[in-house]
Amino acid sequence: MSDEVRRPEGRSGNTRPAVNSYTEWDPLREVVVGSLQNGVFPGWQESMSQVVPDSAQPLFRELGGAPLPADLVKAAEEELEGFAEVLKGRGVTVVRPEPVQHRTPFATPHWSSPGGLYAGMPRDLLMVVGDAIVEAPMSWRSRYYEGDAFRSLIKSYFRRGARWLPAPRPQLTDELFRTGEAAGEWAVTEFEPVFDAADFLRFGRDLVVQRSHVTNAFGIDWLRRSLGPEFRVTVVDTDDPHAMHIDATMAPLAPGKLLVHPERYVPHPLFEGWEILPAPAPTLPADWPMYFCSPWVSMNVLSLDPETVVVERQERPLIDALTAWGFHCVPVDFRHVYTFGGSFHCVTLDTVREGGTGRYLAPGE
Repeated sequence: MSDEVRRPEGRSGNTRPAVNSYTEWDPLREVVVGSLQNGVFPGWQESMSQVVPDSAQPLFRELGGAPLPADLVKAAEEELEGFAEVLKGRGVTVVRPEPVQHRTPFATPHWSSPGGLYAGMPRDLLMVVGDAIVEAPMSWRSRYYEGDAFRSLIKSYFRRGARWLPAPRPQLTDELFRTGEAAGEWAVTEFEPVFDAADFLRFGRDLVVQRSHVTNAFGIDWLRRSLGPEFRVTVVDTDDPHAMHIDATMAPLAPGKLLVHPERYVPHPLFEGWEILPAPAPTLPADWPMYFCSPWVSMNVLSLDPETVVVERQERPLIDALTAWGFHCVPVDFRHVYTFGGSFHCVTLDTVREGGTGRYLAPGE
């Protein structure tokens, strides 16, 4: 598919910027929605044992490179299409990644992988900060070439004026990974910069990030220096021994309103003056297949504007809590997408939101 086909239409007489997104809540105008087509089980690496549910680890160890279950992928793809239609119906431009074959084995001089993973979670790989698209150096070897599915989109945005900040491509040699399960230690060392973009949240001129089993201090420092003094990047603690992606621990829904996991969230002075809402427990049945994450992906919602949030249709306690908090909730079926490791925030990359820079968090020391 050519870049021209993917190019969104500009506004007559007032062309909008190719990329403009500073927060998680400003009015959404354009978004990338991922795809699970041709997805495969990731090749196993020991660092994954810290984050992959115990029930799924035998599958990953045995089936790396094999296609994900076709019936479950079909159901999840139908939900992704339904979600895209809901967004289009609300005036949001939706773009999708290129179909690619994730089953192809590949190798570097240091290691090999039986295949890739999928293009379902663009939030893991990419982050928009203002007018820049940041490409993350992810630490799962199976995701080494995941950016190929989004390359045409990134090139199109760049040609229309966006900045493109790809992180240094990591080697992902054994030196990066800790062996064993030492208590209190992350699965990744400081050998080279790595991070998943989903470990960051955007608050205007502030970015908040957690250390995790896929994000190290080296990676955080690389992003901090690359963005420059215009942005403040602050590391916050979370109480999550299996930390991987901050957007199931906290979700800023509007200026001054933060949805949080009731156990993982650790109060921080940055959020002084903010209203904090602990999320209700998820309603997912105990026997629902979950390959990549916990049912708490229920709080991985997407803000369409400071008053409107997309929520999984069957998460009634969360819908009720957000409604009582003053939000309009847009219910969308998404449990089959849950199976593959994400929800509305994970499967999207908000490339254009109205609004500009701002300061929303308390001053630092």
